[in-house]
Amino acid sequence: MKRCLMLALVLAVLTSMPLAAEPLAPRAAIPAGMEESYLGEGIRQAAIPDAAAVGIPAYPGAVVIRSYAVEERPAGYAGLPIVELISSDDYDAVVAFYKQRLSGWGEAELMSAYYFAEHGNINFFTPEEPHVGVHRMASYFREAEREMLQRVLPGAKTLIKIFYTPR
Repeated sequence: MKRCLMLALVLAVLTSMPLAAEPLAPRAAIPAGMEESYLGEGIRQAAIPDAAAVGIPAYPGAVVIRSYAVEERPAGYAGLPIVELISSDDYDAVVAFYKQRLSGWGEAELMSAYYFAEHGNINFFTPEEPHVGVHRMASYFREAEREMLQRVLPGAKTLIKIFYTPR
């Protein structure tokens, strides 16, 4: 009887312990010589939320380059937390991934980017609902930034911006 009681107690403790949190995506590596650059600083300071807290999948193989308002919301900022990732896969593959994973969301291709919004309100300037933007890096970044990002992730082609409501 004591063994059963002890086993029940151990199982109760183990099942009540939180599971190890899994980050949304890995942090990009900062190449040598870029540690003090704007991009290097952004990568180093990026707060990477837990995947469960975001509730929107990261594209497989994408790496985090920047985040905003993840740990605390700056004064006067009314938007959602943002995590920016880059991928070496092309734009069409990334869009197809999110079309499959976010099939019930509103979607639209606007200004050389593809947007998904949980409730269909595609407002990429001040999103008020969970939202994903997929951008061609060639259309989004200036040449100098693209060159730096190529050093961070060789072959990088696509930027993914995830705006989310923390869970």
